[in-house]
Amino acid sequence: MLFILVGSFVSACTTSGTPYQFNNSGGPTLKKSLFPSDQKLISQAAIGTILGNKIKLPADAKLAVIKFPDSNPRQETSLYGYGYWRSEDYLKLQQSYIDTVVSGVTNAKPIRTVSLLPSLLTPKDPTIPVLREAAVRLQAPLLLIFRINSDIYEEFRFFQKNRAKAFATAELVMLDVRTGIIPFTTIVTKDHLSEKVDSDSNNREMMMRTEQEAVNKALDSATSDLVNFFDNTSL
Repeated sequence: MLFILVGSFVSACTTSGTPYQFNNSGGPTLKKSLFPSDQKLISQAAIGTILGNKIKLPADAKLAVIKFPDSNPRQETSLYGYGYWRSEDYLKLQQSYIDTVVSGVTNAKPIRTVSLLPSLLTPKDPTIPVLREAAVRLQAPLLLIFRINSDIYEEFRFFQKNRAKAFATAELVMLDVRTGIIPFTTIVTKDHLSEKVDSDSNNREMMMRTEQEAVNKALDSATSDLVNFFDNTSL
């Protein structure tokens, strides 16, 4: 009897709950939200219009580009030393990432010119409506927003060169400024593994170089996704 009770208890503990399934049988079909809080953001009529219509992207257009602010630019302090995020190396690195994105999309089919959206036109924590308004002031029908997240790990090895491995994620969001619709997004994660080389004066330089390579890989892949999107979209 004791064995049966114990077996029943174990069986009861390992039983998983039933996955939630929405009700798709019986009654009329809902075609709009009935939650009052939803109406405060966007009206039901607007939702119906947006989802029921298509947009046409402009041809021969000006594209504005902005790098979305880092959530915590000081997080690299523990890796590269206090104040690195305010150093010349850090600023040059951020500019190189912007240059990578710009060069990657400059030759896309509908792009006539690419302009950088200055951060002074936006607050510290910009929102999509604020960024859209700033793009309007630049007379840019398209706005490309990108953000980078990265992390790096170091491996110490006896009697061998130290190694570092970095992971980087690039997020791209393109906004059609006229309509406020987002017709394209992509998220790409890449990694890069490297050993310390003679040009690295210390492990810090090795880690910085490795992280930069991972970020560039992610940005190159993400911008290629955008170019392919343009190539396969009728304008």
